Amino acid sequence: MRLIEKVFALEAVFPFSLLKPEELLTIATAATDHRFAPGRVLCARGDVLNRLYVRIEGSAVDDRGNAMQAVLGTTMLLTSKPAPFTISTGPDGYIALAIPRGKFFTIVNECPALLVGFFQMPLLRVDYGSTAAPVP
Repeated sequence: MRLIEKVFALEAVFPFSLLKPEELLTIATAATDHRFAPGRVLCARGDVLNRLYVRIEGSAVDDRGNAMQAVLGTTMLLTSKPAPFTISTGPDGYIALAIPRGKFFTIVNECPALLVGFFQMPLLRVDYGSTAAPVP
């Protein structure tokens, strides 16, 4: 994926849409694109994601088949809490930009508006303090 395509992909997703072009460019430079086949486990229950994923195409789903939001991994990266359920790719696979944990924290430090945006995202009603299933 070309750098400009990454910038446009990020700009299309909240909270990255809040950022300035130069901030998007910084993040796009740090991100790598990943393509996953349908049904692939991204994070098993009890594990912790070590990357932030920003969906470009397809979907990531919980163990009940419910689609996850476009930005995946913020809570686990910010808190180091394990996943309370398995996260897999949906029936059409999953294409996402991935930002490794270390670069994620550098980006949040350099782009504080992004952190503010993460806290404005809808929360999943999940108890990350345990590995219990999400509240229906």
